Amino acid sequence: MTSETTLQISRDLARSKNAMVAAKHPWAVRAALDILDKGGNAVDAAATAAFAIGVLEPWMSGIGGVGFMTIQMAGGERVVIDYFGRAPQAARSDMFELTGEERSVVGFGGVKDQANAYGPLSCVVPGMVAGLALAVERYGNRDLAEVIAPAIIFADEGFEVDWYNGMLLSSQQKTMTRNPETERIFLTNGTPPAPLFGAPAPRIRQPELAGTLRKIAEQGPDGFYKGDVAERIADHLQSLGGIMTADDLARFEPTVVDPIVVDYQGYELVLLPYQGGGITLAESFNILEGLDIRTTGFNTATTLHHITEASRRAFADRFAYVGDPDHVDINWERLASKEYGNQRRDEITPQRASQPGPGEDIVGTGIKQKVSVQMDGGCTTHLSVVDKDGNMVSVTQTLTLIFGSAVTVPGVGVLMNDTMNLFEPIPGRFNSIAPWKRPASNMAHVIAVKDGQPVLAVGAPGGRRIIDTCLQMTLDVLDFDLDIQLACAAPLIDASSAEELLVDTRIGQRTRDKLREMGHRVVDAEVTFAPRAFASPTGVTVDPDTGLRYGGADPFGIGIAAGR
Repeated sequence: MTSETTLQISRDLARSKNAMVAAKHPWAVRAALDILDKGGNAVDAAATAAFAIGVLEPWMSGIGGVGFMTIQMAGGERVVIDYFGRAPQAARSDMFELTGEERSVVGFGGVKDQANAYGPLSCVVPGMVAGLALAVERYGNRDLAEVIAPAIIFADEGFEVDWYNGMLLSSQQKTMTRNPETERIFLTNGTPPAPLFGAPAPRIRQPELAGTLRKIAEQGPDGFYKGDVAERIADHLQSLGGIMTADDLARFEPTVVDPIVVDYQGYELVLLPYQGGGITLAESFNILEGLDIRTTGFNTATTLHHITEASRRAFADRFAYVGDPDHVDINWERLASKEYGNQRRDEITPQRASQPGPGEDIVGTGIKQKVSVQMDGGCTTHLSVVDKDGNMVSVTQTLTLIFGSAVTVPGVGVLMNDTMNLFEPIPGRFNSIAPWKRPASNMAHVIAVKDGQPVLAVGAPGGRRIIDTCLQMTLDVLDFDLDIQLACAAPLIDASSAEELLVDTRIGQRTRDKLREMGHRVVDAEVTFAPRAFASPTGVTVDPDTGLRYGGADPFGIGIAAGR
């Protein structure tokens, strides 16, 4: 006689009348709610949570990192704060020695010693401090010092290492030992901190980071980009062989740009700008709008086939064409247009899988390039906020890989990004390295607007898999009427690889077999706490009829949604 126990992982839908915050750490959510209680708006709350999460999940994002904030005000104004970093001015397209053998973690040609992923040459100029400060100054109604205050407390007093982060840290021990300062802060006698039954949970304290945050609170962005902190960052990176200078840091400014906006089934979808994942989402939504997935049904084989075929075409164009719009001449409007979506939709064969290449030449040179679609891991975080007035904000920020470059700057506590890893290390490509250039980013999140009012904000960490996760979450809520918590927990697929289709095993065997019969190379993926097979979503919604706010978070993690 045998027995089997099944563990059911679930999370309740969060509900509130006034405001809702969803983020990857409970303390960050509480900090955001506190500033809302003090009169802050959604921008203040999002910035508060973003600074806090950079302390509470320092291996995922932080002031040494980069990101995007999308702001949709209830009155109609919408902008993206682009604080994605730029390559140092001394960067060159051939600065990394290629191995010609292995592939990098983001699918580009292998680099000797993984120098574009770890160490001093892997860092772009970090943008988080400047971006969040600009958002608070221009669109918030609290001051920067108040917004940063919770992060300072968390850095000074420390935070407990729970079971989830203990598991994550244990998996990253080798990465932490790449740099003495990183090892000193995050390891105890060379061992990752982990909670033990019956013993007090270990705490991670970051007093040097707290000191840097105090300077930013007192001096604004200049406390980071100029003076002692900037000099220490530049000097330390250069002492290790890096090329970032104090002038690079002093020169950095975030940009305020218009989002991509596409109409989908009566909603306006507000998406990230062109070097981010928004252009890929725009093409996917435009293709899917004419495929009537509401009729074919939630997670049926036909619906998943349509999502796969749309996504593969959008990703084929992404791999071929996407790069920093300041450096490449691409017809972005054509790529995001309904006409182009119609053209790509006409290529899809019902019930038969394909491996599409990029569409028509949309650049003057007509160059079509293909890069590997190997998966990247994704060291990123996401948070969404809606306030009592209906203003809605989504933030996605990152160090790129877990622990970024693995370089922590002594004396200032800043763990630096490794976002140079997102450039193609081969010269002559749209996404090749150039001085002061931004790499293409897989970051994506969606804000949906109905009749002028924001009703949905979703996003996720998870590398390249962010894009398809955001696509499906949006479809699940808008087309299939799932509440936001069910959408965060729903089974997913990922079609960003042209060769394979990753399918959550919670999708039934018959459906997976049907996809195989259609010709899809299905790879079964079991959802676990770590490593995540798919991106890890959070989101908020507003019921336009009742005004009630709802929130959801991936049940396979410690993130939460909570409201007031």
